[in-house]
Amino acid sequence: MHVDQDASAPRNLPPNPRATVEEVFEDVPGRYWHEAYSSAKKAGSVTGTARTTFDTIRDDQVLQGAEVWGPFRNESEWQLAKWLIKNVGQGQADEFLKLAFVQSAGPEYTNQAQLYRNVHSLPGGVDWKCKEVTQEGDLRDAQGRARTETLEVWYRDPVECIKELLGNPMFRQHLAYAPERVYRDQHGTNRHIDEMWTADWWWDMQGRLPTGATVSPVILSSDKTKLSNFRGDKSAWPVYLTIGNLRKETRRSPSMHGSVLLGYLPVGKFDCFSENAKQLARYQAFHDCMRIILDGLIQAGREGVDIPCADRLVRRVWPILAAYVADYPEQCLVAACMENRCPIGQISPDSRGTHEHCPGRNRQEILTLLDSHFHGTLSSTQQDRFKALGLRAIHKPFWRDLPHADIFTCFTPDLLHQLHKGVFKDHLVKWCTALLGEKELDSRFSGGPTLQGLRHFKNGISHVSQWTGHEHKQMERVFLALVAGGVPNEVVLAVRGLLDFIYLASLQAHTTKTLALLRDALDRFHTHKNAFIEYKARSPEHFNIPKYHMLEHYVELILRFGTTDGFNTEWSERLHIDYAKDAYRASNKKDYIAQMTKWLWRQEAVDRFEMYQEWLRRGEYSLVPQSLESTATNNPELDDDGTAIRTDSTTPSSTPQASQASTAASPMRYKVAKTHPKWLYNIPVSAIVHGHRATQFLPALHTYLRLHGSNIVVYPFDGLDLFKQLTVHLPVIPEVSNKPEKLKNVVRATPPIKAEGRRAGEPAQLDFALLHTGERNVNTDGTSLEGLRVAHVRVIFKMREDCGIPVSARGPLAYVEWFTPFNKPDSTTGMFVVARSTRTTGGIQHAYGEIVDAGRIARNCYLSPKYGRIKSTLWTSETVADVCKTFHFNPYIDYHLYCQFVLRHRGCIWPYVK
Repeated sequence: MHVDQDASAPRNLPPNPRATVEEVFEDVPGRYWHEAYSSAKKAGSVTGTARTTFDTIRDDQVLQGAEVWGPFRNESEWQLAKWLIKNVGQGQADEFLKLAFVQSAGPEYTNQAQLYRNVHSLPGGVDWKCKEVTQEGDLRDAQGRARTETLEVWYRDPVECIKELLGNPMFRQHLAYAPERVYRDQHGTNRHIDEMWTADWWWDMQGRLPTGATVSPVILSSDKTKLSNFRGDKSAWPVYLTIGNLRKETRRSPSMHGSVLLGYLPVGKFDCFSENAKQLARYQAFHDCMRIILDGLIQAGREGVDIPCADRLVRRVWPILAAYVADYPEQCLVAACMENRCPIGQISPDSRGTHEHCPGRNRQEILTLLDSHFHGTLSSTQQDRFKALGLRAIHKPFWRDLPHADIFTCFTPDLLHQLHKGVFKDHLVKWCTALLGEKELDSRFSGGPTLQGLRHFKNGISHVSQWTGHEHKQMERVFLALVAGGVPNEVVLAVRGLLDFIYLASLQAHTTKTLALLRDALDRFHTHKNAFIEYKARSPEHFNIPKYHMLEHYVELILRFGTTDGFNTEWSERLHIDYAKDAYRASNKKDYIAQMTKWLWRQEAVDRFEMYQEWLRRGEYSLVPQSLESTATNNPELDDDGTAIRTDSTTPSSTPQASQASTAASPMRYKVAKTHPKWLYNIPVSAIVHGHRATQFLPALHTYLRLHGSNIVVYPFDGLDLFKQLTVHLPVIPEVSNKPEKLKNVVRATPPIKAEGRRAGEPAQLDFALLHTGERNVNTDGTSLEGLRVAHVRVIFKMREDCGIPVSARGPLAYVEWFTPFNKPDSTTGMFVVARSTRTTGGIQHAYGEIVDAGRIARNCYLSPKYGRIKSTLWTSETVADVCKTFHFNPYIDYHLYCQFVLRHRGCIWPYVK
């Protein structure tokens, strides 16, 4: 085992299996301990060297004395061609190229045909194939002959697609070739799981393959989609392919092209079948066509295939179907079972809501039953078993001959359809609406405070006509606080259990401890779920709902494949735009699949050549071919058998150097605008007090000045320069994200904007925030909320040069109004309840306001009004922050705060706020 900083970073070469830790380390937040796979298996061994596809392209150009722009004379012509291919239709491209202005520029191509000729001469990707499948139905024509329908299967060789992905030099830093296990402690008791190579499937599969094998976990996804929004019944059924060797962030990013379109399944009419036979015929056609598409994986999965990889090293690769990403109906279609069954396990339809163990399906048993059914040799016992498993009479399912693949262990969690849309929107929201009332729930959604990035449902949710995953997730951020107080406590506890499950299941990294919390959240839901039946919100009186049952498998699936963000169906739905809908719009809508494949080939050729140009700009081309001996100077040291050895742990007796992860405690960073816009310059204090509802601003400012040695008196007519917001850069949490754009946290103190012309007026946007105080609090000591307290940030400003205080004390400053310290969390919601802090001056009670250094602001937060049975009519989105007296501190407002509050409070993540 060795210690490293970034557990999710791919290992371009496999680690040294012999490295161990003999000295005992103290647990230190921020460390990862890596356990390499057994040295005896030589996982990911190198068999030779080879030029990458981009090397070959440049080699040919050098030999021919050609420019790097290939068939184009210069960069300008290439950029114009790329723009036309990506943005302009065929007819419009012709028209554009004939414009006098364009002709005068003298491009080599002057019409669409010449443009396409140049594009078609670019280095191409994997070619398309088409195979016809004839379906013979049970209906007959006038002559008594069986009616038939011919389907076209458009596809590409999956092995060639995998070669493209593994051999793409732009993915060199994004690929892993061997599994490993990662831990958060040196004893190996708290495991860390994120990428696929840190999970169990790859580790277990490596032991089943020959010594030196490189596993390529094949991830498939299929989903039928409509091509025309307003008329017609045109549909496409794309099948996508990616591999678990790639970082999950890379494979789910359309711009990175880490997923490829493998083929189009035919969408037939099946008019040659009677109504009773039509459905089964559709299922059989799906399996027949998928078997054609995946045929290339059979031999490669049995014997392996030599593949030149992105690091210019050759490996013997076994591409094996590991995961299949699909919604629930398609999972059942793939598993050849009815939709009232679990495609993973054998639980009966009437037991799916009981929270009991669901034993897995037996692949060999099911294949035997399907074969016997086809040949009419099912015994009475087998007939009972066939019925109990809910099997469909599929002959030779496509996964039958795929080596090492068990389809019933391939299905992955589906956050979009199972959690956000199914469990939450279609059921939980419906049940709570029945209890709370549609009008009341709408009022609560519309009357809550605003926050940047939080969708404000100003008309409630009952009038939303089109729901997407984004809207579902926006509702989840405030839902628990909205229903609390309006429904029985048992219902609130059930809602809390499900929301905790959704949030925990969505984390981008897991540990043994967070997976235990995931199980606990599901246990809590099942403990309290009968409240929905007791209070007449759920009818019928059972929870045998397929999407709820699938939650039972989430922990095992995360352990098997890695975290759910690497397998979400949102990934495939986003790909539909590029690979189906845009392609269809570019066709003439007749025989459109064939046209779509041609259009896509041109798009991919342009994308590929653009990646090649970027690769050249990075200076990664080497004229001298790489030799196996030379790899030791550019890569980790190679053993005699070609297996890579990590340079950070070279011998069994060595002591690895521990490194701190970026999540360790560090000073909070923030920024404000460099200059003040005119509308925020020299604002009178009286306007600040009125517009920002900052009643104690002037007394607090005088106090601040006196504390810094100034006796200057500020009058209501004096002006100050304001900032509309402050941006805090949050520390990285592995469970959430390491993307900089995801870690920007905005705290607003924007004054009201007057109506002008057609522009409507806007109220002030004044956010709640967590501020550093250094106060001791027994309720938060030892957690990441230690030393933090909630305040209402009403003004962010800077003092003028003539204020008489040191430069260091002039700002940026913030006027805040404090809330009470955190007490014990509410036992039902699990949230802290806070109220405004007050002070008494001259017998008059007022808000406790103070001027503080803006650097004390840790991040924004969200306070949800503490509702009773009925929301007060005085509470509107504009007034509730001032009128409401008590609030719930809502940790569900974003995943970063959720981890900070829920996980760190239970000791599951590293401390990172000091």
